[in-house]
Amino acid sequence: MDSRHPVDVLPDHTADTFADWLRQHPHIGTVCRDRGGAFAEDAERGQPGISQVADRWHLLHNLATGLEKTVTRHRSCLKVSQPDSEQPTAPARTSGEETPYERKIRERHRDVHELFQRGLTIDAISARLGLDRKTVRRYARAATAESLMRERPSRSSALTPHKPYLARRWAEGCDNAQTLRDEIAARGYQGCRKSVRRFLNTLARHNGPQAVPPPPPAVADVVRWIIGRPENQSDQARQDLKDVCGRCQEIAEACRLARGFATILRRRDGHRLGDWLTQADASQVKEIRTFANGLRKDLDAVTAGLTLPLNSGAVEGNVTRIKFLKRQHYGRAGFDLLRRRILLAH
Repeated sequence: MDSRHPVDVLPDHTADTFADWLRQHPHIGTVCRDRGGAFAEDAERGQPGISQVADRWHLLHNLATGLEKTVTRHRSCLKVSQPDSEQPTAPARTSGEETPYERKIRERHRDVHELFQRGLTIDAISARLGLDRKTVRRYARAATAESLMRERPSRSSALTPHKPYLARRWAEGCDNAQTLRDEIAARGYQGCRKSVRRFLNTLARHNGPQAVPPPPPAVADVVRWIIGRPENQSDQARQDLKDVCGRCQEIAEACRLARGFATILRRRDGHRLGDWLTQADASQVKEIRTFANGLRKDLDAVTAGLTLPLNSGAVEGNVTRIKFLKRQHYGRAGFDLLRRRILLAH
């Protein structure tokens, strides 16, 4: 930790080897380590009562792992719910709106009466308009087109029971007829894709184009918003996290406690850990309670990690370099040469 360089390399990572090495170096006063329980036991065996410091990065990583499980359990809360009033409905006839059937009757009535007033006979009108003589005579006798119109009962189809579902899915942004046909087929629909496509076209004409709702934030993003430094986050990220917490009380509680621990870690306020553990024990978030229980099992090292400036950052940087040397060294010589390269290559 003083030189930022390795001082020795052990042939294996067994407990006995590490404990023996500590006994041979009684001047070692502090062990910086990750959260592995084996390292804690080995250090205690080598030098009982030796000071141990848990690495802050690993503490924050353990917290992030618990938060990820919490957010994943409440993944449905990440999605913004759409108001029911915005859901499109199948087009219905409004007052004063003329249907294609009524328009056809009105146009045919006008054509028949115009030709009849010009002196054409029933046979001539029938030949010109391509209508049956009985149909021409019926139109000629009708004073108004409205008298020819009759109430047509609405026809039901195999798609009718599935129209509310299709309207909801269309509002969510899904406009692929084949995809929707497969979905309602699982619900009992046996019709064709063209019927679904025609209904979607009708929705588009009467409800206008529907914007695709934004996807919910990823679980990893929410975890990063929670444990990240608030001052380094964008306004949009802070607002998105606020919205998520507003929709889920458990995520909001996990956010409050996680940010409290992150503040203790970054400011190295280890003396406040006891109060935080008390709050965590009373929390409804089981992952936070599990994390707190893990801290209690290693309380002295965790408190030291949250108080002292020491950490394992220098070790992690050397591990990356050592792995590179091992790959170069593989199959060329034994442990003694590898140890020399690690200790001498700075």
